[in-house]
Amino acid sequence: MEENVLFDARNAPIELHAKPQAVLRIGKGCIIEGGSSLEAVDSIVLGEACHLGPFVKLMDNHQHQTAGNRLERPPSSPIVLGNNVTLGAHAILLPGAQLGDGVRLEAHTVVSRKIPAGTHLQGNPPRVVKKAPKETP
Repeated sequence: MEENVLFDARNAPIELHAKPQAVLRIGKGCIIEGGSSLEAVDSIVLGEACHLGPFVKLMDNHQHQTAGNRLERPPSSPIVLGNNVTLGAHAILLPGAQLGDGVRLEAHTVVSRKIPAGTHLQGNPPRVVKKAPKETP
């Protein structure tokens, strides 16, 4: 955890779970609001100045198989947030979510894939509210 990280648990506890070999890195200047839960079996990395709203959930593993041996843990897939990412209340990031710099998720948005920098999403499945600006050469 880097400097100036704020855990605002005035309204609800914040849960941070990391297996012994896992990486749970929280960048400089991040804000994590009450009720949020970060569960790292492999890796969850938050860039600088990220804001996780109340009751946000990040989990890099589904914790059990959906078919076959349900007691066996499936492979994990890292979650990575770029800098200045904002997650609205009750947003959920599933294994493999990778959010580029400046991504914004509205409340209750669920993401499990790579999202380009500057994109604004809402809903489940997520719909683009504002596309990332095109890069110029």
